[in-house]
This record gives sequence, C-alpha cells and structure tokens, in this order.
Amino acid sequence: MASPIRLTGMASGLDTEKIIKDLMKVQREPVNRLQRQKQLDEWKRDAYREMNSLLDELRKTVDTLRFAGNFNKKIVSSENDGIVSAKVVGTPSYASYAIEVKQLAKAEMPAAVELTVDSSITSKTTAIGGTDFTFEVNGKAIDVKSTDTINDVITKVKNADAGVEANFVNGKLLFTSKTGATLTGADGNSFSVKVTSGDGSKLGMDSTGASSSTRVPGQQAEVVINGVTYTSSSNTFTFDGVEFTFKQQNLGAPINVSTKTDEDAVFNMIKGFVDKYNEVIDKINKKITEPKYKGYQPLLDEEKEALPEKTAEKLENMARSGILLRDPILTSALNEFRRAISSPLQAAGVNTAFDTLSEIGISGPPSGKYAYQENGRLYIDETKLRNAIRNNGEDVLKLFTNYSSSTDPATKYNESGIAERLFDQLKQVTDRVTKEAGSTTSLFDDSYLGRKIKDTDEEIERWEDRLKTIEDRYWKQFTAMEQAMAQAQSQGSWFAQMLGQQ
Repeated sequence: MASPIRLTGMASGLDTEKIIKDLMKVQREPVNRLQRQKQLDEWKRDAYREMNSLLDELRKTVDTLRFAGNFNKKIVSSENDGIVSAKVVGTPSYASYAIEVKQLAKAEMPAAVELTVDSSITSKTTAIGGTDFTFEVNGKAIDVKSTDTINDVITKVKNADAGVEANFVNGKLLFTSKTGATLTGADGNSFSVKVTSGDGSKLGMDSTGASSSTRVPGQQAEVVINGVTYTSSSNTFTFDGVEFTFKQQNLGAPINVSTKTDEDAVFNMIKGFVDKYNEVIDKINKKITEPKYKGYQPLLDEEKEALPEKTAEKLENMARSGILLRDPILTSALNEFRRAISSPLQAAGVNTAFDTLSEIGISGPPSGKYAYQENGRLYIDETKLRNAIRNNGEDVLKLFTNYSSSTDPATKYNESGIAERLFDQLKQVTDRVTKEAGSTTSLFDDSYLGRKIKDTDEEIERWEDRLKTIEDRYWKQFTAMEQAMAQAQSQGSWFAQMLGQQ
C-alpha cells in the first residue's frame, strides 16, 4: 500500500511534523503506561526467579541432611599401622575388629626364558628374515615365517594358548609363564622353548632348547577377623565396609582396628547447611525490606537515550528498588522456615534433651540491643555441636532426619526432623514462586507474571495499530488543510492579477 502524500506546512508555514509529533506524545501515554508496567512486571519476575534459585540451592543443601547415611560416616584407626592399616570404603557395622594375620599373600614368581634376537631385528615391526621355521613353547607348536615380525610371533604365542606370554624388551624375546598355568617341565614349574624344524637362530632359538627358570608358586593371605578365618589372593581385603591392608604377621597377638563417627564430616555438613541458610535468608530479608522510592518509574527507551548513561542507570535502580518490598510469599516463607527449625521434635524415642537445634549448639544471635536486626540468622557454638555429634550422635541424627508416616498434618509436622520439615517448606515456597513467576529452566511459562507480560505485549501491539491510524488521520487532516490553503492562496493571486489588469 502506497504511503499517503504528506504536505508539511508549505502553504501554512506551520511545522506540521513537530505539531503531529507533539500530538502523538499525548496519544502515546496509554502505551507508555503499559510499557512501564511491563518493565515492572519483568523486574518482579526476574527478582522472584533469583529468589527461587537461592531457595533451590538451600533445598539441595537441606536434602543431604534428610538421610541417615550422611550422619553415619565413619573413620577407622588401627592400633598398629605397621601390621594392619585400614580405611572406610562403605558403611561399617562393627565398632571394632580384632585382627590376626596368620600369613601374608605372596605373588607368584613366574618361570621365564630370555632369548637374544639377531641385531638386525631392531623393533617389534621389523621382519625376522631368514627362513621359515617352527618352535615349541610349553608343548605348543608355533609356525614362524620369514616375513613375520616380532609382533606376529607374540600374537601367535597368545593365540596358541600355551600358558605363557611373549614380549620384546631391550632386544630380548621374553617368554613368561602365566599365573596358575600348567607347565610341561618335569617339576611342573618350568617349561622350555626349542626349534622343532628349520632355523630359529634369528630369534635366538635352537633345537637343543632353552629351559626356563623355576616358577615359585604364590600363596594366599590368611587372616582372622573377629574370630573368623578368611583367605585373600592379595594383602588388601575388604570386609564390612572397611578395606584392610595386611603388612606383617602377628601370630597369637591380635591387634584392634576401631571405627567411630567422622565428627569433622558431620560437623562440616551441618555447618554448610547453617552457612547456606544464613546466606539465603539474608538475601531474602534484604529483598523484602529494600526501600521503595515513590515517583520513580522505569525509563522509556527515548528517555534513556536523552540521559547520560550513569544517570539513566541510577534512575533505573531507583525505580527497580523495592520491587519485592514486604512480599507476602517470601515473608510467609521466612516465618515458616523459622518455625520449622525452632519447633521441638516430638516423636517416640526422641531424647528431649536434644529435641531442638539450640540444644546441640545452633541458635539465634547472642542477646543484645541489635539482636533483632539479625532477622533469624543462625549461630553455631562449635564446642557444643562437636560434643553433641561425638557423644549423642544418634540424637543429632534423629533431630535432623526423623521421618513420620502419619497422615495427620500436625502430627507429621511435629514428628518430622528439622531437615524433613524445612525441605517440605522449601518445596512449597518454590512451587508458589514458580506459579507466580515461572522458572528459568522451563521452556513454557504459564506463570501469573508470564501471562500478564504476554497480555501486556498484546495490548501494546493493539495500541500501536491504533496510534498508526491516529497519526495517519492527523496527517490527512493537516494535508487537507495545506491543500485548501494552497488553493485559496492560488485563487487570491488570480483575483489580484485580474483586478490589476482593469
């Protein structure tokens, strides 16, 4: 569609373009309000999503505290590492192990033959040369062609299943018995390599044959653990989640290997939770108490362009500030978090002396006139917490991990460990925030703010169509006026000319 002809004040002398632009500024106000509201909604959505990411991090940290296995980490120590050393590789069930090493495992010393090959053969890939020949190793015949390489010979020995393996090392061809293989020597612990036809001198072989050294059989380790005898092909043996390494015999003099809770691992796990909890509630508290500056609104694009960059950035920050001020979702969540970690654990078998966090050394800020400003931060009495882990580990475990199967919400809450409660609360609040603002990990956004932003975009688009129509109408009106004035001026000139001729 061709653009309409626009006359810009040729007859009237008016700055038509400026007049229409000023008129359109007034007409654009509804669109400006929509754009500012859209920006506010986007800021709020992004702020919610930032909070949701923080809450998800805390939830992952809390998740580790829900499982008893993470509190049952053990360390093990031997009263004599020179005889037996040990390390935890699973979940030990015994508190201690009495160990007697009756016999250490010994590796088998294989039988071996070393042959010096011809100096012309410098690598595994060099052709042997000479003539074809056959040799026998441990009773198995191997045919060798002059075009074969050392690699070919090694492969043929392997495929012959001769109970020995061949290797080429430092110009020597080595034949070594495999562990446990049956050997053909008279003593059953040796073998020979000899040529049965042709000339094998290129590989250092002859028809007389070369006998191997004598194999020295290995032996298994024999140990007694808590009264039961075990054998092992190596001096490293895993039993009940503990890997033992046997180093020397101690016949008749058992030594003790003991296990205990890995205090540092449990302490660091709990401390990591407290640190993450404090980090998250600090950021949420900062967000919901951030000041709101009245009169500051998001800047439109043309407003940003008209201002220095730093000024525009400052005004944007002022307009963004307080976007989640006193937000009901986050405020409610903080209250529920505090309730979850402060309510006593009330369940069968719970030691009432260790039914709250404060009783294991985790409590609020020290008393003082500024304590209220801490907004629910947790503090650790390290000595008290370590003592609880060391002396009342089962009570600490229950305090965090106790699980309730009750279908009554109130009973389930009271019987659930702190980690269980907090995990559930975190899931509820993240679900609420996701419903309100969506998620950065989801391709489809059906959140309240997502739909609102989409609706605003559609409303802006409809307004832009209207404004285009209004602007075109203004131009038509001014163009018609210019055309009428031009025609009047033309007629006036004609009358003047006619009167001048009389």
